[in-house]
Amino acid sequence: MTKDDLYSANLLCSRIKCLLALRGLWQKDVARKISVSPATFSHKLKGDIRFSADEIARLADLLGVSTDVLLGREPLEVS
Repeated sequence: MTKDDLYSANLLCSRIKCLLALRGLWQKDVARKISVSPATFSHKLKGDIRFSADEIARLADLLGVSTDVLLGREPLEVS
C-alpha cells in the first residue's frame, strides 16, 4: 500500500466515522445494512480491511452523501 493509498483509506474511514456520529447511527446496524458482520465493519473502519466499491456506494446512500464526499473528492459539509 502506497502513502497515497493509506491517506485515502484513512480519509474514507474518518469520513464514515464522522457521518455515523452525526447521524446517530450504530456501527452494528450499518454493518448489517451493507451486508457485512459488525466485526468486519469494525476492521474496515480501522483500516485493517478495505471497503469494496459496492460497500462505499451503499454507505454513501445510507449516510446521505455522494461517494465523492466519502472518498474526499468533494468537501464534507456539516450543518
